[in-house]
Amino acid sequence: MTEEIGVVGAREHNLSGFSVSLPHRQLIGICGASGSGKSSLAFDTIYAEAQRRYLESVSPFTRHLLGAVSAPQVDRITGLPAAIAVKQLVSTPPENSSVGTLSQVSDLLRVLFSRFGDYPANQGRLLASAFSPNTVEGACPTCAAKGSIHDIDLDAAVPDETLTIREGTIAAWPGGWLGRNFKHLVEALGIDVDIPWKRLPADTRTWLLTTEDTPSVTVEPEKILDHVAREYTGKFRSARRYLLDTMVTTSSATIRERTEEFLSNDLCPDCHGSRINPAALAVTIGGANIAEVGDHSLTDLAVTINAAIAADLERGPSESKRFSAATDEAAHVLLDELDKRTDVIERLGVGYLPPKRSAATLSPGELQRLRLAAHLHSGLHGMVYVFDELSTGLHPKDTDHLFTHIEALRDAGNTVILVEHDMELVRRCDWVIELGPGGGARGGQLMFSGPVAEALDGESSTAVRLRNEAPSEPWRAPQEFEDWARCTSLSANNLRGLALSFPIGGLTTLTGVSGAGKSSVLRSVATLARSAGASPFDGEEEPSTISRRSGSGGEGGDLAEADAAGLEVFDRVVSFDQSTIGRSPRSVIGTYLGIFDKIRSLFAKTDLARSRGFTASQFSFNTARGRCPRCEGLGIITIDLVHLPASSGTCPECEGRRFIEETLEVTVEELTIADVLDLSIDAAATVFAERLGLVAHFEVLQRVGLGGLLLGQSSATLSGGEAQRLRLAAVMRARKRRERSLFILDEPANGLHPSDARVLGQLFRQIVDEGDTILIADHNMELAAGSDWLIDMGPGPGPDGGRIVAEGTPREVAAAGIGATAEVLSARFGTSTTTGTTAGTSTTTGS
Repeated sequence: MTEEIGVVGAREHNLSGFSVSLPHRQLIGICGASGSGKSSLAFDTIYAEAQRRYLESVSPFTRHLLGAVSAPQVDRITGLPAAIAVKQLVSTPPENSSVGTLSQVSDLLRVLFSRFGDYPANQGRLLASAFSPNTVEGACPTCAAKGSIHDIDLDAAVPDETLTIREGTIAAWPGGWLGRNFKHLVEALGIDVDIPWKRLPADTRTWLLTTEDTPSVTVEPEKILDHVAREYTGKFRSARRYLLDTMVTTSSATIRERTEEFLSNDLCPDCHGSRINPAALAVTIGGANIAEVGDHSLTDLAVTINAAIAADLERGPSESKRFSAATDEAAHVLLDELDKRTDVIERLGVGYLPPKRSAATLSPGELQRLRLAAHLHSGLHGMVYVFDELSTGLHPKDTDHLFTHIEALRDAGNTVILVEHDMELVRRCDWVIELGPGGGARGGQLMFSGPVAEALDGESSTAVRLRNEAPSEPWRAPQEFEDWARCTSLSANNLRGLALSFPIGGLTTLTGVSGAGKSSVLRSVATLARSAGASPFDGEEEPSTISRRSGSGGEGGDLAEADAAGLEVFDRVVSFDQSTIGRSPRSVIGTYLGIFDKIRSLFAKTDLARSRGFTASQFSFNTARGRCPRCEGLGIITIDLVHLPASSGTCPECEGRRFIEETLEVTVEELTIADVLDLSIDAAATVFAERLGLVAHFEVLQRVGLGGLLLGQSSATLSGGEAQRLRLAAVMRARKRRERSLFILDEPANGLHPSDARVLGQLFRQIVDEGDTILIADHNMELAAGSDWLIDMGPGPGPDGGRIVAEGTPREVAAAGIGATAEVLSARFGTSTTTGTTAGTSTTTGS
């Protein structure tokens, strides 16, 4: 194999056709402004070509099926071995995804319990799948693997017994036409709907609220007092049946939330919340069943399981352990695999996590490290590893620890490519490639390629960052705040009765190592703000994701004892987490603020479009009239294979342009509608902003650092930080001046180049200067330094976190010298530190 990877004529997306060499067995950092082409080079060119070459090695039949897979836009790539890509997780993990499934420890536990568990007398051996709540044989039949049982809350269902059915005494029934229909059906059944509820016979009341009967009833207009236009037949459902059916069928978070008000939520009596079949729960190792083992940390359970099975094997065969002697070797293989997996996880600093914890409640940094653990465990050599924003979700202290494991991958003989904005990481690489000078149409050029030592002598913004030169005015001048919000007794995940305060009308940043409890604080505050009367922002596809996902404060959280003061001043709470926006490739950035709708209307008004009778729908890739029939407007063809991952390639009929030729013959400013979708936000602004009266729309997208993204880019591909900033742009366009809003954002600077992060920080300052309040959790130290108030959590992750280590203005926290954040701020901004002083002793909080 040659000593380098040679890329010649890279033209993917906005890449300008440059050539570049990447040395083998080196750590290579690719940096540059957001949208400069970093991912286009690393993932869409180098990794895509490695994947294509791998697929060429499969059978001719399979290659025939993959005929639509296209090569990246590059003249040639030489010296390229097999590659592994680790991209950012751009969507919230599924609800049934847990730490155990992400780490693959759950698979090992199920096999161990199946083969080496102590079974009750007269119970046959169970398959490994019987120990999973996500399989038919493993799911608890009583609660259908929900862990809890919903039933009607009779007091909530009928809050006022003096009302009649016609007056709405059964509050659990819906409003609108459906609610009137239920009343008509009851009246047609001969039940008096005009006497107070408490005067109805007890058996009638019970039947109306709880019966499982669903009789078909004919409603005759002449027998109903309310106006009914014509006779019809409807199906009656009790209040209980209606509520339970609605919980299963509705996709509306608002309706689900209303329905839950009339339901009790009790722990399942058979599985006790574990969601697993009682037969599997009867099997134990070391006296604990698989659900109880799942409560232990990953590190502790490996030790416990090892000791229990080893002791059992030493005792030899027995009636209860009839598989031990025959499978001694298998036991050691499985236990050795468990040790290796948990050892890697422990070295990455997330061994404190229990397997049963929902992946949806993890911080981005915890998710990143769990996904990385599988690759560090593989032990492969001679590969190309491509990592996307390795520092995402990590405190600088965590990043420093994680980097030692990335160096181990290089030292094992692999080539490691980092697409990275953290200049501290780039500076520790062996080689650096800088793209730029800007993003989108202003990017895609090779600015530098060479050893890091040579890059340090340059004058670009990246070189300045590499030299760690202090940026000008990193601090925000101290502000005086009269009003403060105070939250007490917060208990969620590792929070245990936490109390914190933050200024109303200011920018507050939560810092701390990954897993310190920052995201748990955000979810809890969002829930308390809603309880205090603030309405959630609903100007997007679905309501606030933080409050929806966390329930009453997040997994393991209990806000029953929590209290808050000051949150009642907010009219609206805008809370975003790292979840993606789009659910499919059809959701694109251009449609999010309505920009693409106006552009389609502009195309429909051209002379050619009018002469052909085209309407705006002709220029939509979501309608059949003008889109390519082969790919149905997606521009790509996806092929699902049984034994291989799904593979996608450019549609051969439209060549990725999404539309039929007749549609593409219509142009505006010599641009087809497909050309428009390929424009960056910045480029589209110069063409359409003033012409369509969309100056404000484009400006807000540029201000949140999204100018380099393409109008036609699928919103499902956005990173967590990009998705948040797009939501933030929508809020900025929709907010009303007289409303007081509380913005709660989880790592909004995720994926931003330092210069772009500074622009975002300036936007935050403008928002708070206009009277709103911002509470964010972020690892970006420039955002932290520019905050009005800083709350550093820790001191460690998981059980070692959940506490406030230091708080105060950024200068106070840095000067106090307590905690990981103080150390980083002091080093970056040259602040002298003192020891033995706790920050945040200021009495301005009013506490």
